[in-house]
Parts: sequence; structure tokens; C-alpha cells
Amino acid sequence: MELEVRHLRALAAIDDTGSLTRAARLLGMTQPALSGLLKRIEHSVGGALFFRAEYGCLPTPLGAEVLGEARVVLNSMSAIAERAGEWSRRGGPSDPLRVGGYCGYLHVAVSRWLREQPWCAEVSLQEDLDERISVEKVATGELDLALVYRPPLAGLTTPPGVVGVVVHPAEPVFVMMAHDHPIARSGPVPLADIFDHAWVDEPPGATRWWTYLSQVCHEHGLTLRQPHNPQCLATLLELVGAKLAVGPALATSRDRPDGIVVRAIEGTPMWQELRLFHRPDTVVAQHIEEIHHQVMVAYAARRGCSPAFDAWWCERGRELLPAV
Repeated sequence: MELEVRHLRALAAIDDTGSLTRAARLLGMTQPALSGLLKRIEHSVGGALFFRAEYGCLPTPLGAEVLGEARVVLNSMSAIAERAGEWSRRGGPSDPLRVGGYCGYLHVAVSRWLREQPWCAEVSLQEDLDERISVEKVATGELDLALVYRPPLAGLTTPPGVVGVVVHPAEPVFVMMAHDHPIARSGPVPLADIFDHAWVDEPPGATRWWTYLSQVCHEHGLTLRQPHNPQCLATLLELVGAKLAVGPALATSRDRPDGIVVRAIEGTPMWQELRLFHRPDTVVAQHIEEIHHQVMVAYAARRGCSPAFDAWWCERGRELLPAV
């Protein structure tokens, strides 16, 4: 038998009360049931943990050691429960609304709108490169809302107690490059032409995006050549601007005055799903339809950020976002 937390609680109750009868009452058990449980615990650890003295049950030397470790575990369990309770109590009118995810312009646009709402006192914005971390933070109460891009891979799950709302099922992935790059044509760029050049992206294996990117290359018979693995966005942009590489861009990315342009990829071979994640019975849950609508409004307000976005928005974006 493996020891469980309930076993440790039983040992602590016997030690605290000095009596099997009183400990059983405290635990909501019968005295024979507790006595039988104690025998099984003692058999598991390999020795007696208590002996009967004149004034009740006292721990044996082995029992004292086991109880010392048991109380460490029980205290840790109490600390975890207290910490979780603190997180679940957050989100009141006077607390910042904690927004997480990794989606660039939409992340900021929605956070700016949230600050203006009477039910939101302040906004705390966080980012995690891996979308799984953001969703887990919603589950544990570290975030109130997450705007998350998820690549179309098998096995994507949502933790218990978390609600996911699809905003866009298939937002295309674009490519960014220097304005005078050899493949910087005015219209969509073939995927094969893109991967004829060096690619710059997050470090391989950092998130599931790398798995998806490798899958797309395999499906199209292409080889990904990524000599640069910057972790700083400024470095990535410098590499693109210097024509040392091309890289992925969110559809809402803006053409930059420093000479970086955003282009669609011919045939839309890569896309991502945008979702909102939140917990039920929170202030976010009460206003999730407003938040959802505001993300759509933010999409519409992005017109003019690049010809690639405008073309996609007119052809497919608007019909997938009918509330705008």
C-alpha cells in the first residue's frame, strides 16, 4: 500500500488527540475502521508507529520520524490550498485583470479596451511564448483571460475548469522580409520561394509552433534552413531588415517604416486558431461576449496595416467574423 495524504492526516489526528477513539471522531470514522487503517499503514512502513501508554497513544521512535515527515507534507498541502484560494479570490473590482497569451496587436488592443470598462480597474499584461503555459495559468488562476494562437495539431486539450472560445478558426500565417528582398513581390509569395532563403524564428523545440512548421515543410517536400535562433524580437527584426533571413508574421502585423514588409503566402499553407480562454464564474466570464466582440472590432480596425491583411480581410476575414 502506498501512503496517501489521508493516511498522513490519520496519523496526525492520532498524535494530536492521543487517542484512537478521539481521532476517529475527529476524522468522521469509527474506531475499528481507524484501528484497521493504522495497522495497514504500519504494515506498509514496516513497524509500529504508536504504543499505548498510561495517558493514551504515543508515537514510537519510528512513528516520530514518520510524523515529522507527514506534517511537512500536510503543511505543504495546506499552503497549496491557501495559495489556490488566494488566486481564486482575485479578479474583484479593485484587482488588476490579468491578461496573458502571445498575439501581438490584438493583445494590446483588447487590453487597452479593457482598461476603459467600468468593471475593470486595471490591466496586467503578461506574455508566454508557449500557448500551453498561458492556458495552464488560466486554469491555476494566475491569469483571468488569455488570447492564444494554437497551431492545428492533434492532441490539443483544454484543462478542466477552463472555457475556450474560438475567435478565428484559421487565421493565416504571413511572412515578413526586407522591402528589397528578392522575393518581396507585391502579391502572395510561394512557400517554396520562401524556404529557398534562410528562415528566422523562435529556437527549435521551444513551442508546438516548431512542430507545426516542420510538419508543413514535410507535407510540401521542403527543407527548413534556420541558421539564426534569436530570442529577442529586436534581433529578429534586425536580421530580417538586413536581408539575412525571412520570418513568420501574424496576419495583423504592420508593414514597418524601417523597410520590413509583410506578405501573404500563396495558397495559405499555414494558419492558426485564435481562442480566448477564461474560467467560469469570474468577471471575465460575465463579459466574455463583449470581449469576444471587441477582438473582432480590433481585427476590423487593423485595416491598412498591410496590403496582405487588407486582401485577406476582404476575401475571408470579414465573412468569418460576422459580428463586425
